[in-house]
Amino acid sequence: MKVPPKWKTFMWRAVCDILPTTANLIIKRVDIDPTCQKCGLMHEDVMHALVACDYSKLVWNITGLPITNIITDSFPAWLIAALAILTEEQIGILVAILYHLWQSRNSAVWEKSLPHPASLWRRASAAMSSFGLANHRPLLPAPHKPEHGVHARPRCYVDAGYRHATGEASFGVVLLSLNGTFMAAWNGRLPTCFSPFMAEALACKEALSWLLERNIVDVDLLTDCLQLQNVVRQEPTTIMSYAGVTVDYCRSLMALFTYSSLSYVFRQVNSHAHVLASLAFTQDQVMMWGLIPPDSITALLH
Repeated sequence: MKVPPKWKTFMWRAVCDILPTTANLIIKRVDIDPTCQKCGLMHEDVMHALVACDYSKLVWNITGLPITNIITDSFPAWLIAALAILTEEQIGILVAILYHLWQSRNSAVWEKSLPHPASLWRRASAAMSSFGLANHRPLLPAPHKPEHGVHARPRCYVDAGYRHATGEASFGVVLLSLNGTFMAAWNGRLPTCFSPFMAEALACKEALSWLLERNIVDVDLLTDCLQLQNVVRQEPTTIMSYAGVTVDYCRSLMALFTYSSLSYVFRQVNSHAHVLASLAFTQDQVMMWGLIPPDSITALLH
């Protein structure tokens, strides 16, 4: 793993189950409350602290890594399954999140405080990016920057909203011109989905169809779902699932463009599309078109 040495040491301790969780402290006859200090619900072992705790689940959902469907009670088994499906860059993200989740656990124990899940994700991302820069090898995709010259093209930000309890899903799309000015925005409800990834795939399909209807056939699509980017870039295969069919349909739509690409950006870079997707659950559909100043679009979205 190309990660900081102290993260490797932490991972070794986690896999060997020698982190000072309440379960391990009780084995050593330390008189301590076994309840997890992050969620206050379950006894704390390594698997709970880093993966199964409700707080940890919130963080993992923000990252967009395709690991939320791994079912096991063993942390080593969970890690092996995760490593088998992740790219090298994603593994770096995984280790960064695990390390910072343990730091947040220590903060809950000693300082009685927890960072917001989104804040933890930002800190882990920043730490990973700093390590990559120090080693002349960025391990996280850099936030998308506007290009200049003949290859500059409009950027279409797309995001999905998903409610685990009901399967309800929504989408938000924001289109910017090649110089970064606002062009259009759209949101709406999606059919019931079986997973967050399925919602992201359907949101991408809606965005592509919307662009083609408006004869915008030269565009860069941007998503904060790393799994979607990786799957769309793979060679087409027969995937026996609703999400797989939708991904294949997205590829077919992209083939109709003069140029199209799908790239990953951080959630904070994709904030307007994210807000639009969230609004679709509670408000009427938003449709905006025209040259609206950035402060106006911000006001409209909030």
